[in-house]
Amino acid sequence: MLSSLLTRLVRFSARRAWPVIIAALLLTAGCTAYVVAHFAIDTDIDRLLESNAPWAQRDAAVSKAFPQRQQLILAVVQAPARELADAAADALVEELRKQSRRFRAVDQPGGGDFFARSGLLFLPTPAVGQLSTQLIQARPLLNVLAHDPSLRGLADTLSTTLALPLQLGQVKLGDMAPLLDQSALTLERVLATQPAALSWTALAAPEAGVDIQAAPSASGKPAMSSSFVTVSPVLDYSNLEAGSDAAEAIRATAKQLNLQQRFGASVRLTGPQPLADEEFASVAEGAALNGVLTILMVLLILWLALRSTRLIIAVLLSLFAGLIITAALGLAMVGALNMISVAFAVLFVGLGGDFGIQFGVRYRAERHELDDLPEALARTAAGVSVPLALAAAATAVAFFSFLPTDYRGVAELGQIAGAGMLVAFATTVTLLPALICVLRPASEPHTPTMQWLKPADDFFERHRRPVLLLSCVAILAALPLLWHLRFDFDPLHLKDPQSESMSTLLALADSPQAGTEDVSVLAASLPAAQAIAARVAVLPEVARVVTLNSFIPEQQEAKLPHIAAAATSLSPALNQVRATPASDALRVDALKRLAEQLEFAAEDHPGPGAAQSTRLAKVLKNLAASDASVRDRAEAALALPLQLTLTKLKLALQAKPVGIQDLPPAMVRDWLTPDGKALVSISPKLPRANSPERAAVLQHFLDAVLKAEPAAAGGPISIKGSADTIMSAFAQAAAWAVLSITILLWITLRSFGDVLRTLVPLLVSTLVTLELCVVFGIALNFANVIALPLLLGVGVAFKIYYVMAWRAGQTHLLQSSLTHAVLYSAATTAAAFGSLSFSHHPGTASMGKLLALALVCTLIGAVFFQPILLGRPRDPISTKE
Repeated sequence: MLSSLLTRLVRFSARRAWPVIIAALLLTAGCTAYVVAHFAIDTDIDRLLESNAPWAQRDAAVSKAFPQRQQLILAVVQAPARELADAAADALVEELRKQSRRFRAVDQPGGGDFFARSGLLFLPTPAVGQLSTQLIQARPLLNVLAHDPSLRGLADTLSTTLALPLQLGQVKLGDMAPLLDQSALTLERVLATQPAALSWTALAAPEAGVDIQAAPSASGKPAMSSSFVTVSPVLDYSNLEAGSDAAEAIRATAKQLNLQQRFGASVRLTGPQPLADEEFASVAEGAALNGVLTILMVLLILWLALRSTRLIIAVLLSLFAGLIITAALGLAMVGALNMISVAFAVLFVGLGGDFGIQFGVRYRAERHELDDLPEALARTAAGVSVPLALAAAATAVAFFSFLPTDYRGVAELGQIAGAGMLVAFATTVTLLPALICVLRPASEPHTPTMQWLKPADDFFERHRRPVLLLSCVAILAALPLLWHLRFDFDPLHLKDPQSESMSTLLALADSPQAGTEDVSVLAASLPAAQAIAARVAVLPEVARVVTLNSFIPEQQEAKLPHIAAAATSLSPALNQVRATPASDALRVDALKRLAEQLEFAAEDHPGPGAAQSTRLAKVLKNLAASDASVRDRAEAALALPLQLTLTKLKLALQAKPVGIQDLPPAMVRDWLTPDGKALVSISPKLPRANSPERAAVLQHFLDAVLKAEPAAAGGPISIKGSADTIMSAFAQAAAWAVLSITILLWITLRSFGDVLRTLVPLLVSTLVTLELCVVFGIALNFANVIALPLLLGVGVAFKIYYVMAWRAGQTHLLQSSLTHAVLYSAATTAAAFGSLSFSHHPGTASMGKLLALALVCTLIGAVFFQPILLGRPRDPISTKE
């Protein structure tokens, strides 16, 4: 009945070709207008997964309570010294806060006015006392430096120190070694035109643990100190890169402020939003070139399959019309495409093109025997319409099976792709015959077959059972490989490591500011948060626990008197008027005098400090002999950090008692909601980022934290929960797909044995694909796991074609026109999918590789394994190829 109905439909389309084409043209034009008016892509990756699991509910609660913490941009301000990095960050924050249209909030973790004034209170009490004593003792020196904090002033001050206090024994040359050594190192970098700055804070307060004067990195270049700015941007999800406008505004502001010229500072962006934006950008990068190459490959494959320009045009026009109609249906169903469902176009070209090739190849075979074109079309319909209908229905069912899952991204892809398969079938049996009638391809001189496979056909027919047995043994023997199948659901592994955001994040992997492995707990109140923090902080796996109370310094009553004493003593020196800047000639004279003093000191005081004195004297002579521009850079490297340090010291000595009411409102809002809910952040104690045991240590941390505090959420907990949800979604969808396809095949084939003959090769292909993933080292991840439903969709179509041909009594399937159609159809699909493996995006590239592997396994299963499994037809009615 179905065959008769579809044959009549094809006959009607052939007889009424122009009305059918005009109707299709009008429908396509209307759909095109709809797509243009309603096209939208929602790039909010948080909406790709909708789960009601406990971890997701906890995550959503934290996001709702602290929305400003989501989609953050972390601006990493790097400079040769911490003072310069902090100053550059201060300037950047001040300017960004003026741009409220682009940024909802701008903060400076560990920086800004609050920490500048209260920073000393966060040091241990003994360290505060020791530092205060040292500052008071250094009052004469600070008085001189504060009066003239320039290159000339520094040189004169050091010359004076070497001239008398050193000779009188008040100062030892060995005690000055760190200053001399760091000064020489800084000036050597200036002369070598490398980034350079001397951190006076690190020299004055090494007990504070501030790593400011950076040592050479592994590359041999001096490492940079970093300060951090967190930005909550206003996002545009209609843009592929939702935060790109905000990111460009940050870069433009840094350039406008001349941070590089003023402080030797650079700004690099990372964080959740730049990572997402650059991921989308890497997906789009090279997409146009890949698209053109894919189209050219598809055209070549269509030519090899159909050998007729007019027939190829008919298939392409039919495919294009179906794609536009599917796009309109998809937008009508889901409103906006997401970053996964947008792949429906590739699926439609790959799978929808299969229907056109199957129809076209069968038409060529019929046209070879019949000179009557309409009759050839009718016989084509009688031969392939039912297999095509069953393949389209089964493929659509496979895609629709994702609709009930929590993986919204793939569910919408399945919804659109499933509808697309029905559209592709509809255009294949209506528009395609009409176009063939109008274009009237030439008669076929011969039937398209695969005669070169005849020896294989004969071999498999003679040795069917041994080949089948060996194939089954090999597949079963490889089953233990599945124990080694890797599931890598770390989203960071899917990003381009060379991108700015990812390379910056990798450089910060061991920095607490990165926070990629931190987890959070939403407490009902601040006291509850403190109780949780106390309970979790004692765990050996935990490195740090932060709540709002963490920003209230401890033992303030013991520290404030020390700071007040230092302020009283140093206030006159720090508030004096600075000297007028010296001319370059005076700078040169001061440098030469200091070089002579250093040489005399090294000769008179051999031992500790002598080598550093000699080294600095040599550098100063070279600096004095250089151009004035080099001395200007030396001024910035030595004097500017000193000036900034003196300014911050003046602020630090104004410390006052700190309570919650004294904390900046933005800081309070980051840790405490208006209705009293409080956030607890828990950081793991991990080995270095590239350590092989890092993953196991992180898992122990998660187990320990969740046992102590089951309400923990975010970070690796969310990643693991997402992975479990996605795998559950795919398992659920696979079960529904197999069940639905089985029912569909039973209704159509009415034979349990034939249903098994269709499904078993499909399951075998899936099994072999996963086994080969282990062999080739391909791990399943968030991106390439999408290949599994595609394997079901492609695989079931191919296998239905062979079962239907076998049921019709066709023999020698390998050398038949069916195999000709299947091979070129698979090649078309490979061209559509295979280009993904050349993507700049690691996730997309891995999806392309797994798709290619799955397609090869499916093709082998359909073309070789299935005919062997089927054997000779039960009641062969024809041996015609």
